[in-house]
Amino acid sequence: MKWAENASVGYCPQDCTADFDNDMTIYEWISQWRTAKHNDLIVRAILGRLLFTEDDVNKKAKNCSGGEKNRLIFGKLMMQDINVLVMDEPTNHMDMEAIEALNSALKVYPGTLIFVSHDREFVSSLATSIIEIKDKKLDYFQGTYDEYLAHQQKLLNVA
Repeated sequence: MKWAENASVGYCPQDCTADFDNDMTIYEWISQWRTAKHNDLIVRAILGRLLFTEDDVNKKAKNCSGGEKNRLIFGKLMMQDINVLVMDEPTNHMDMEAIEALNSALKVYPGTLIFVSHDREFVSSLATSIIEIKDKKLDYFQGTYDEYLAHQQKLLNVA
């Protein structure tokens, strides 16, 4: 893949376990990506937006659940100045509240979002283009997921 010269890419992996192989607290872990514009108040506000409480900040990051680790990865990405976000199954291990919060944040994300998901509701709420890879073929469709499904149904009815 060749990115544009001004692309700053952030990646959210499906399995982020290796990112938490340390003894840092949640606060220390997220603070690794601080820049001059991130004072303590901003770091704590980001953790709050990620649904972490004041009591959670001293919890060891490696002891977090899968969903909490995903949320911390999202926090890391929020602290970086990225304009392309690539996400692999971002809703895995997340409860409904966290999925809704992520969905709301991604709806207003101003950059390019590329994601893989088997969560049809998540795809329906965000996708504006669909790339389906099936039988070693790539099918590109410009439109929402619901429009894509309707298009696929039309193709089946014609055949």
